[in-house]
Amino acid sequence: MIRNAFFALLLTTTSAVALDLSVPGGVETSREVSPATSLRLPTSAWSAETTPPVVEGAVRRSTLRIGGGGQTTLQLLSPLRQAMLDAGYTEVFSCEALTCGGFDFRFQLDLLGEPDMHVDLGDFRYLLMESAQEAPQSANQISLVVSRDAQAGYIHITEVFPTSLPPTDTPFVRQVRTPSDPGTPSSTLESTGHLILADLEFASGASDLGAGRFQSLNDLAAWLMANPTITVAIVGHTDAVGSLAGNTALSKRRAESVRARLIEDYGVDPEQLQADGVGYLAPIASNLTDAGRAANRRVEVILLTD
Repeated sequence: MIRNAFFALLLTTTSAVALDLSVPGGVETSREVSPATSLRLPTSAWSAETTPPVVEGAVRRSTLRIGGGGQTTLQLLSPLRQAMLDAGYTEVFSCEALTCGGFDFRFQLDLLGEPDMHVDLGDFRYLLMESAQEAPQSANQISLVVSRDAQAGYIHITEVFPTSLPPTDTPFVRQVRTPSDPGTPSSTLESTGHLILADLEFASGASDLGAGRFQSLNDLAAWLMANPTITVAIVGHTDAVGSLAGNTALSKRRAESVRARLIEDYGVDPEQLQADGVGYLAPIASNLTDAGRAANRRVEVILLTD
Protein backbone atom coordinates (compact mmCIF):
# COMPACT_ATOMS: atom_id res chain seq x y z
CA MET A 1 0.00 0.00 0.00
CA ILE A 2 1.54 3.28 -1.11
CA ARG A 3 1.12 5.88 1.60
CA ASN A 4 1.42 9.64 1.64
CA ALA A 5 3.99 8.99 4.38
CA PHE A 6 5.57 5.63 3.84
CA PHE A 7 6.45 5.04 7.44
CA ALA A 8 4.82 7.05 10.21
CA LEU A 9 5.93 5.91 13.65
CA LEU A 10 4.25 7.88 16.42
CA LEU A 11 5.75 7.09 19.80
CA THR A 12 4.34 8.41 23.05
CA THR A 13 7.26 9.95 24.91
CA THR A 14 7.82 12.35 27.75
CA SER A 15 9.12 14.80 25.18
CA ALA A 16 6.86 17.56 23.93
CA VAL A 17 7.56 16.41 20.38
CA ALA A 18 6.41 13.00 19.16
CA LEU A 19 8.69 11.09 16.82
CA ASP A 20 7.40 11.02 13.25
CA LEU A 21 9.68 9.32 10.75
CA SER A 22 7.91 9.93 7.48
CA VAL A 23 8.88 10.59 3.88
CA PRO A 24 6.28 11.26 1.18
CA GLY A 25 5.63 8.78 -1.59
CA GLY A 26 7.15 5.60 -0.17
CA VAL A 27 6.27 2.00 0.59
CA GLU A 28 7.01 -0.18 3.60
CA THR A 29 8.36 -3.33 1.95
CA SER A 30 9.08 -5.56 4.96
CA ARG A 31 8.87 -5.65 8.74
CA GLU A 32 10.29 -8.05 11.30
CA VAL A 33 9.73 -7.91 15.07
CA SER A 34 11.19 -9.83 17.98
CA PRO A 35 10.22 -9.50 21.66
CA ALA A 36 13.77 -10.30 22.74
CA THR A 37 16.88 -10.56 20.60
CA SER A 38 20.37 -9.17 20.13
CA LEU A 39 21.98 -7.40 17.20
CA ARG A 40 24.96 -5.30 16.25
CA LEU A 41 24.74 -1.50 16.25
CA PRO A 42 28.13 -0.04 15.26
CA THR A 43 29.28 3.11 17.06
CA SER A 44 32.39 3.64 14.92
CA ALA A 45 33.77 2.94 11.47
CA TRP A 46 34.84 -0.59 10.57
CA SER A 47 38.20 -1.70 11.90
CA ALA A 48 39.86 -5.10 11.83
CA GLU A 49 40.83 -4.58 15.47
CA THR A 50 37.35 -3.87 16.85
CA THR A 51 33.92 -5.46 16.82
CA PRO A 52 30.65 -3.51 16.93
CA PRO A 53 28.70 -3.40 20.20
CA VAL A 54 25.88 -5.93 20.60
CA VAL A 55 22.65 -4.60 22.08
CA GLU A 56 19.72 -6.57 23.49
CA GLY A 57 16.03 -5.82 23.74
CA ALA A 58 12.75 -5.91 21.87
CA VAL A 59 13.52 -5.09 18.23
CA ARG A 60 11.53 -3.93 15.24
CA ARG A 61 13.19 -3.75 11.82
CA SER A 62 11.51 -2.24 8.76
CA THR A 63 12.51 -1.54 5.18
CA LEU A 64 11.15 1.29 3.10
CA ARG A 65 11.31 2.06 -0.61
CA ILE A 66 10.92 5.47 -2.27
CA GLY A 67 10.30 5.27 -6.01
CA GLY A 68 12.08 7.43 -8.52
CA GLY A 69 15.68 7.24 -7.36
CA GLY A 70 16.13 11.00 -7.75
CA GLN A 71 17.17 11.84 -4.17
CA THR A 72 20.68 11.48 -2.80
CA THR A 73 21.24 9.42 0.33
CA LEU A 74 21.87 12.63 2.28
CA GLN A 75 18.56 14.08 1.07
CA LEU A 76 16.80 10.91 2.24
CA LEU A 77 18.53 10.86 5.60
CA SER A 78 18.51 14.53 6.64
CA PRO A 79 14.79 14.97 7.44
CA LEU A 80 14.75 11.70 9.40
CA ARG A 81 17.76 12.80 11.45
CA GLN A 82 16.04 16.12 12.16
CA ALA A 83 12.82 14.38 13.21
CA MET A 84 14.74 12.35 15.79
CA LEU A 85 16.62 15.39 17.05
CA ASP A 86 13.31 17.24 17.44
CA ALA A 87 11.94 14.29 19.44
CA GLY A 88 14.82 14.41 21.91
CA TYR A 89 17.23 11.87 20.41
CA THR A 90 20.95 12.54 20.23
CA GLU A 91 23.35 11.38 17.56
CA VAL A 92 25.77 8.64 18.60
CA PHE A 93 27.51 7.98 15.28
CA SER A 94 27.07 8.56 11.56
CA CYS A 95 29.11 7.87 8.45
CA GLU A 96 28.87 7.45 4.70
CA ALA A 97 30.10 4.53 2.59
CA LEU A 98 33.80 5.37 2.36
CA THR A 99 34.20 6.72 5.89
CA CYS A 100 32.16 3.82 7.29
CA GLY A 101 34.55 1.28 5.81
CA GLY A 102 32.73 0.17 2.66
CA PHE A 103 31.50 -3.39 2.35
CA ASP A 104 33.31 -4.46 5.55
CA PHE A 105 31.12 -2.06 7.52
CA ARG A 106 27.94 -2.90 5.61
CA PHE A 107 28.27 -6.64 6.26
CA GLN A 108 28.62 -6.20 10.00
CA LEU A 109 25.12 -4.70 10.02
CA ASP A 110 22.14 -6.90 10.87
CA LEU A 111 19.89 -5.90 7.98
CA LEU A 112 16.90 -7.42 6.30
CA GLY A 113 17.96 -8.66 2.88
CA GLU A 114 17.44 -8.06 -0.81
CA PRO A 115 15.29 -7.15 -2.59
CA ASP A 116 13.52 -5.31 0.27
CA MET A 117 16.69 -3.57 1.44
CA HIS A 118 19.19 -2.76 -1.28
CA VAL A 119 22.58 -1.38 -0.24
CA ASP A 120 24.86 0.13 -2.87
CA LEU A 121 28.26 -0.61 -1.36
CA GLY A 122 29.62 2.65 -2.75
CA ASP A 123 26.66 4.88 -1.85
CA PHE A 124 25.07 4.40 1.57
CA ARG A 125 24.81 6.22 4.89
CA TYR A 126 24.49 4.98 8.47
CA LEU A 127 23.08 6.84 11.46
CA LEU A 128 22.70 5.73 15.09
CA MET A 129 20.57 7.81 17.46
CA GLU A 130 19.84 7.32 21.16
CA SER A 131 17.26 8.63 23.63
CA ALA A 132 17.96 9.20 27.32
CA GLN A 133 14.26 8.96 28.13
CA GLU A 134 12.93 5.88 29.89
CA ALA A 135 9.43 5.79 28.36
CA PRO A 136 8.70 2.05 27.93
CA GLN A 137 6.95 2.47 24.59
CA SER A 138 9.78 4.51 23.03
CA ALA A 139 12.78 3.10 21.23
CA ASN A 140 15.90 3.93 23.19
CA GLN A 141 18.08 3.33 20.12
CA ILE A 142 17.29 3.80 16.42
CA SER A 143 19.64 3.11 13.54
CA LEU A 144 19.07 4.05 9.91
CA VAL A 145 20.79 2.73 6.81
CA VAL A 146 20.00 4.68 3.64
CA SER A 147 20.98 3.74 0.10
CA ARG A 148 19.66 3.94 -3.44
CA ASP A 149 19.87 2.68 -7.01
CA ALA A 150 18.80 4.19 -10.32
CA GLN A 151 15.14 3.40 -9.67
CA ALA A 152 14.56 3.94 -5.94
CA GLY A 153 15.79 4.97 -2.52
CA TYR A 154 15.94 2.44 0.33
CA ILE A 155 15.80 2.98 4.09
CA HIS A 156 16.33 0.35 6.80
CA ILE A 157 15.08 1.31 10.28
CA THR A 158 16.12 -0.66 13.36
CA GLU A 159 14.40 0.22 16.65
CA VAL A 160 15.51 -1.23 19.99
CA PHE A 161 13.01 -0.95 22.85
CA PRO A 162 14.04 -1.32 26.49
CA THR A 163 11.20 -3.62 27.61
CA SER A 164 8.61 -4.62 25.02
CA LEU A 165 7.38 -3.74 21.56
CA PRO A 166 4.75 -1.00 21.43
CA PRO A 167 1.35 -1.66 19.86
CA THR A 168 1.04 -0.52 16.26
CA ASP A 169 -1.93 0.90 14.41
CA THR A 170 -0.47 0.12 10.99
CA PRO A 171 -0.26 -3.64 10.36
CA PHE A 172 2.27 -4.59 7.74
CA VAL A 173 1.04 -5.82 4.35
CA ARG A 174 3.75 -7.15 2.04
CA GLN A 175 3.94 -5.31 -1.25
CA VAL A 176 3.79 -7.21 -4.54
CA ARG A 177 5.86 -5.81 -7.38
CA THR A 178 3.86 -4.89 -10.45
CA PRO A 179 5.04 -5.83 -13.95
CA SER A 180 6.08 -2.21 -14.54
CA ASP A 181 8.32 -2.20 -11.46
CA PRO A 182 11.99 -2.43 -12.45
CA GLY A 183 13.33 -5.93 -11.75
CA THR A 184 15.97 -6.72 -9.19
CA PRO A 185 18.78 -9.27 -9.66
CA SER A 186 16.86 -11.77 -7.54
CA SER A 187 13.55 -11.38 -9.38
CA THR A 188 15.23 -11.55 -12.80
CA LEU A 189 17.34 -14.59 -11.97
CA GLU A 190 14.49 -16.43 -10.29
CA SER A 191 12.02 -15.75 -13.12
CA THR A 192 14.31 -16.28 -16.14
CA GLY A 193 17.31 -18.17 -14.75
CA HIS A 194 19.82 -15.68 -16.16
CA LEU A 195 20.82 -12.03 -15.95
CA ILE A 196 22.96 -9.92 -18.31
CA LEU A 197 25.46 -7.66 -16.52
CA ALA A 198 24.88 -4.88 -19.01
CA ASP A 199 27.09 -2.14 -17.54
CA LEU A 200 30.42 -4.02 -17.54
CA GLU A 201 33.27 -2.57 -19.60
CA PHE A 202 36.15 -4.37 -21.30
CA ALA A 203 38.65 -2.92 -23.76
CA SER A 204 38.33 -4.35 -27.26
CA GLY A 205 39.91 -7.80 -27.34
CA ALA A 206 40.96 -7.55 -23.66
CA SER A 207 39.89 -9.71 -20.75
CA ASP A 208 40.49 -7.35 -17.81
CA LEU A 209 37.36 -5.76 -16.38
CA GLY A 210 37.39 -1.96 -16.42
CA ALA A 211 38.27 0.01 -13.30
CA GLY A 212 35.69 1.35 -10.88
CA ARG A 213 32.54 -0.07 -9.39
CA PHE A 214 29.65 -1.36 -11.47
CA GLN A 215 26.04 -1.16 -10.30
CA SER A 216 25.23 -4.64 -11.63
CA LEU A 217 28.04 -6.19 -9.59
CA ASN A 218 27.06 -4.21 -6.51
CA ASP A 219 23.47 -5.49 -6.77
CA LEU A 220 24.54 -9.06 -7.48
CA ALA A 221 27.08 -9.11 -4.64
CA ALA A 222 24.58 -7.80 -2.08
CA TRP A 223 22.02 -10.42 -3.14
CA LEU A 224 24.51 -13.30 -3.07
CA MET A 225 25.84 -12.31 0.35
CA ALA A 226 22.30 -12.08 1.69
CA ASN A 227 21.58 -15.55 0.26
CA PRO A 228 24.67 -17.67 0.98
CA THR A 229 23.12 -20.96 -0.22
CA ILE A 230 22.75 -19.67 -3.80
CA THR A 231 25.37 -20.47 -6.43
CA VAL A 232 25.67 -18.91 -9.87
CA ALA A 233 27.80 -19.27 -12.98
CA ILE A 234 29.43 -16.23 -14.58
CA VAL A 235 29.46 -16.89 -18.33
CA GLY A 236 31.30 -14.84 -20.94
CA HIS A 237 30.07 -14.40 -24.53
CA THR A 238 31.60 -12.84 -27.66
CA ASP A 239 30.57 -11.85 -31.15
CA ALA A 240 31.44 -14.06 -34.14
CA VAL A 241 34.55 -12.18 -35.28
CA GLY A 242 37.56 -14.50 -35.08
CA SER A 243 38.01 -18.19 -34.36
CA LEU A 244 35.89 -20.24 -31.99
CA ALA A 245 38.94 -21.26 -29.93
CA GLY A 246 40.14 -17.68 -29.54
CA ASN A 247 36.70 -16.33 -28.66
CA THR A 248 36.00 -19.12 -26.20
CA ALA A 249 39.28 -18.44 -24.40
CA LEU A 250 38.60 -14.69 -24.32
CA SER A 251 35.06 -15.12 -23.03
CA LYS A 252 36.26 -17.42 -20.24
CA ARG A 253 38.97 -14.98 -19.18
CA ARG A 254 36.39 -12.19 -19.01
CA ALA A 255 34.09 -14.33 -16.87
CA GLU A 256 37.00 -15.16 -14.58
CA SER A 257 37.83 -11.45 -14.30
CA VAL A 258 34.26 -10.71 -13.20
CA ARG A 259 34.34 -13.58 -10.69
CA ALA A 260 37.62 -12.30 -9.24
CA ARG A 261 36.20 -8.76 -8.91
CA LEU A 262 33.13 -10.05 -7.04
CA ILE A 263 35.36 -11.93 -4.61
CA GLU A 264 38.15 -9.40 -4.10
CA ASP A 265 36.27 -6.09 -4.18
CA TYR A 266 32.77 -7.06 -3.08
CA GLY A 267 33.47 -9.89 -0.62
CA VAL A 268 31.37 -12.64 -2.26
CA ASP A 269 32.11 -16.20 -1.13
CA PRO A 270 34.16 -17.94 -3.88
CA GLU A 271 32.09 -21.10 -3.35
CA GLN A 272 29.04 -19.26 -4.70
CA LEU A 273 30.67 -18.44 -8.05
CA GLN A 274 31.71 -20.44 -11.10
CA ALA A 275 33.17 -18.93 -14.28
CA ASP A 276 33.26 -20.14 -17.89
CA GLY A 277 33.00 -18.89 -21.45
CA VAL A 278 31.21 -20.11 -24.57
CA GLY A 279 32.60 -17.71 -27.17
CA TYR A 280 30.08 -17.01 -29.93
CA LEU A 281 27.97 -20.16 -29.46
CA ALA A 282 25.00 -18.49 -27.70
CA PRO A 283 24.15 -15.25 -29.55
CA ILE A 284 21.16 -13.11 -28.58
CA ALA A 285 21.28 -11.00 -31.77
CA SER A 286 22.49 -11.19 -35.35
CA ASN A 287 26.25 -11.06 -35.90
CA LEU A 288 25.63 -9.39 -39.28
CA THR A 289 25.22 -5.90 -37.75
CA ASP A 290 27.31 -3.72 -35.44
CA ALA A 291 24.43 -3.48 -32.96
CA GLY A 292 23.95 -7.23 -32.96
CA ARG A 293 27.62 -7.94 -32.41
CA ALA A 294 27.70 -5.41 -29.55
CA ALA A 295 24.73 -7.14 -27.90
CA ASN A 296 26.42 -10.53 -28.21
CA ARG A 297 29.54 -9.30 -26.42
CA ARG A 298 28.30 -9.71 -22.86
CA VAL A 299 28.73 -11.43 -19.50
CA GLU A 300 25.74 -13.23 -18.01
CA VAL A 301 24.89 -14.70 -14.62
CA ILE A 302 23.22 -18.13 -14.64
CA LEU A 303 21.32 -19.27 -11.55
CA LEU A 304 22.43 -22.78 -10.56
CA THR A 305 21.16 -23.69 -7.09
CA ASP A 306 19.34 -22.26 -4.08
